[in-house]
Amino acid sequence: MQTKILSRLLLLLSLLAAITASAQTAKHPLKLDDLARFRNVSDPQLSPDGQWIAYTVSTTDAKEDKSSTHIWLASYEGKNDRQITFSNDSEGSPRWSPDGKFLAFTSSRSSGKPGVRGSQVWLLDRSGGEAYQLTELKGRLAGYEWSPDSKRLALLIGDPDPDAPDPNATPTPGTPPKPPKPIVIDRYRYKQDVQGYLLSGRHTYIYLYDIATKKLDRLTKSKWDESSISW
Repeated sequence: MQTKILSRLLLLLSLLAAITASAQTAKHPLKLDDLARFRNVSDPQLSPDGQWIAYTVSTTDAKEDKSSTHIWLASYEGKNDRQITFSNDSEGSPRWSPDGKFLAFTSSRSSGKPGVRGSQVWLLDRSGGEAYQLTELKGRLAGYEWSPDSKRLALLIGDPDPDAPDPNATPTPGTPPKPPKPIVIDRYRYKQDVQGYLLSGRHTYIYLYDIATKKLDRLTKSKWDESSISW
């Protein structure tokens, strides 16, 4: 019995020594190289049963000059914390289905299907298995929300750029790339962060997506941009 107590005390002292040593690490002024070591934690989403928190962690690879964002999952008491997406492309916007059966997220992973490009909604089944692509949108996904019955999604989709090159297309050897068309500006507010140039005739509308049938219905048809969807 005494041997076990002494062993635990030695282990405790070792841990305290390690903590003290780490606390005494020499400090230095913040440098540019330190920025790449930061990990940005954001967008926490509590599961319907209150047991798990899905969130995103963004990191920067200084050597590759590339940033990436992946989804992590932590138990409410903090004893279980792990990364759950590992693709070469970033993932974001984790959202639990109200019934707790799925965790949805967005990613621009390539589907390989013609005309399907950009960010799509993916689903992770809580019962297990790999994530699978749910939507096959041709426009720009700007946001989404689960319906209270977990059977549908409200989507914010921007009109696709008809002149954008297809990232899935295989270039023909010896064929020079087509030069981009000029950008025509005809309104005062012509540019937006993340979105880029706001061109005429292209707006963001609200759609309704049925998960079982994969049917997509457009709900708004005005000549303006919709946003901030909520059930």
